[in-house]
Amino acid sequence: METRNNDQTAPAKGDSGDFVKQAPPELLAELDEVAAAGRARLATLDPELADAVGFTHFDTSSSEDNLITVLLARDDLNRLASQTLVRIKSREDKRSYLGVVVRGPFSEPDAVPPNSTMAVGVVVQGKKVQYTFDYHGRAEIEILGEESGGNLVPPRYRPRPKSPVYVIDEEESARILGVGGDLCLGQVVGYKSMEARIPSKDKSVLPRHTGVIGTTGGGKSTTVASLIHRAQETGIATVVFDVEGEYTHVDEATDHAAMLEALERRGLKPEGVRELHIHHLTGRETTNPKHKNRHPFALKFSSLSPYAIAEILEMSDAQQERFLRAYDVTKLLLSDFRIFPSNDAEAREALEVDELTTGYPRMTIQHVLDVVSAYIHSLSDEGKAEAKADTKGGGRRRGGSAMEALGAESEEDATPPSSLQLLSEFKSNPSKVRQRVATQRGTHEISWKALAGKLHRLRRLGIFDARNAAGVDYAAMLTPGRVSVIDLSDTDSPQLNNLVIADILRGLQDAQEERYQKAAADGTPVVPTLIIIEEAHEFLSANRIAQMPVLFQQVARIAKRGRKRWLGLVFVTQLPQHLPNEVLGLVNNFIIHKITDSTVITRMQRTVGSIDQSLWNRVPRLAPGQALVSFASFARPLMVAVDPAPCKRLLVE
Repeated sequence: METRNNDQTAPAKGDSGDFVKQAPPELLAELDEVAAAGRARLATLDPELADAVGFTHFDTSSSEDNLITVLLARDDLNRLASQTLVRIKSREDKRSYLGVVVRGPFSEPDAVPPNSTMAVGVVVQGKKVQYTFDYHGRAEIEILGEESGGNLVPPRYRPRPKSPVYVIDEEESARILGVGGDLCLGQVVGYKSMEARIPSKDKSVLPRHTGVIGTTGGGKSTTVASLIHRAQETGIATVVFDVEGEYTHVDEATDHAAMLEALERRGLKPEGVRELHIHHLTGRETTNPKHKNRHPFALKFSSLSPYAIAEILEMSDAQQERFLRAYDVTKLLLSDFRIFPSNDAEAREALEVDELTTGYPRMTIQHVLDVVSAYIHSLSDEGKAEAKADTKGGGRRRGGSAMEALGAESEEDATPPSSLQLLSEFKSNPSKVRQRVATQRGTHEISWKALAGKLHRLRRLGIFDARNAAGVDYAAMLTPGRVSVIDLSDTDSPQLNNLVIADILRGLQDAQEERYQKAAADGTPVVPTLIIIEEAHEFLSANRIAQMPVLFQQVARIAKRGRKRWLGLVFVTQLPQHLPNEVLGLVNNFIIHKITDSTVITRMQRTVGSIDQSLWNRVPRLAPGQALVSFASFARPLMVAVDPAPCKRLLVE
């Protein structure tokens, strides 16, 4: 070791750095032993302090409200992990506080700042052999509240300096954090065996709606697959709008090597869900075509709000005005032809139809197309000529006898044949259609043709009122423990997906409403239902909300009523920046995977105000499968290692 003789220049007074450089390692080791002995003696003087993990430090000018610095000994660093709950006993004023580790623990050298050159190892024969100082730990504790009479109340004061800090065991921590329940999400980071669980039968949790958010590769799909499996285990009816066909094999056990390894580490076994039903549009394929429970379905045009149709088809103002006019004329014709209403009961039903939420009973897209065709025909040269002929023919009938001499039984029979081509039930009496159109005369033939083009494209999809495909059986979807996957992977059309989602959401709400009313009358519980919407930004993006206020109002109505009807929505997206504040405002629970975009994190911070800054700082660095989880039943948000999915999920690029 390099030393200096006594006759050499002595270190200047206060030059502790030179002193340390001269100190032999044996002396430093002896000082460490003395310090350890001092700590042991302190514990013997006050046995209660033997269990303390650390002590609160003094405040500084940079201290923050509800944040306390705790110093701990080197040997206790492993006892105080991130998210650990602690109890602080402020002995001077006899107050007890609960807190949680939000930063650290960090290691710092004793007696000197961490960036001091004095903390660098001593040099022996040109080699660094050890650090000159022992070290201690420092952690930041967020105060959750003050304990008073067995309750946790907002703290009015701060713990005094030098107050002992104790680690709360996992059983009590789980009770304080509110992580008990029958549906397991994963393991709480910082604990050996604590699981993040939620009560699936608590109306204040899942029906408060959930957002699963994160960039590609962060683990959202695995989280969703695990949630599907866990939900079925608890008897929840689960409906998944699967835009990429990822979840059509969840009834099979996973065969993914990394997932199998993760399941083994967690002590779980690979297994599929017990009851899977796959629904796909008629004429479209599914990613699991050999599944035994496949259900092709068609939509009912009469169940869709005309305003929602106009929004989803992105009609211009002129096209929407003409569409709604044609819709009203179609309703009159349905009555004329006694299609609907056909009796007094149906007449009363017609008066109660709310076209902001649903369509007009028995109306088909072909009915509307026939009316639109009649308008186009009336504006053509041929239609105008026929109108003039009708006027002249009507004059002759009123004057007398030419048609009556031919045995005509009615005014319609006396009308000259029309070149108007109709394909619905209206074709039996085209003159009636022409008369109704004439009462609300149209203009601008080009605009009517543009509307017809959009409706024809919609009809050619073959998804409305198909005779070879049944509608959606909503009652069956709401069976306890059933998983219904709506496979939309073969549509290649966000507009079509939105039509399907809007229609099925409304149908599920109506069916759940009926069950809720019946259960309330019978005094029986309602089956909880979870509706998962993948790629939610495609359905409810900020741009679409501005253009589709009626559709959003439908979703908002479902979300608000669903909270009382055991109907929970789960919005899954990798582009949360495209979701408007109106949608995020409907969500009370969040599972947030890795997000690297700082602007997105900043926006989410404003939306999810209950998450502290220290947790948000970790979001860009989260590993796949880790998530920041905030549920209504939790006392505070937690970092969670989400459970691997035991069921099979297709990896879709």
